[in-house]
Amino acid sequence: MSLARRLRIGFLFIPFIVSGCAGLPKYKAPQANQPTAALKINHDFNAPLLGYSTFVNVHSEEESCGKSFGEESAAQLVILDDSNPLISPLNPDGVNLVADKKYTFMIMSVAGMSNCTTYASFKPKADQNYEINVSGKLGAHESYCKAELVHIDGKSKETSPMQFEYYGNCRESNN
Repeated sequence: MSLARRLRIGFLFIPFIVSGCAGLPKYKAPQANQPTAALKINHDFNAPLLGYSTFVNVHSEEESCGKSFGEESAAQLVILDDSNPLISPLNPDGVNLVADKKYTFMIMSVAGMSNCTTYASFKPKADQNYEINVSGKLGAHESYCKAELVHIDGKSKETSPMQFEYYGNCRESNN
């Protein structure tokens, strides 16, 4: 089977690959009286011409890994798309998170039949701005991804890298 045909078939299967994400409710913004932090997610992949999508689900359980993405606290947070007409973006300009609450993110990027998933968690501070930058390569022969957490100073707009509380694939024996 030619590469172009495999890519076309993979392109058609994207909705099936991410259908598990569709079962989760959409993230609900915090109430007006709650202290919040702003979060924006960006993605930049070396991927096939047919484009790629990044799906970010979130939960606020204390455990970073395990069954928490099936709990009531799990939700679709962000959907970013690059050139796939079958995918509708969700919160591409960012969201507000309740401050001082731990959030765990399942970040899955998909291009054709290639995908890459990373789990990361952190606890945002009130009135702060954050970005998670997701990047890597999605391809038929090799796929890898990384997520980087950045704090953005509200006045100077300078960025500084931060460490996630948890970062991995949730297969390690240690959470």
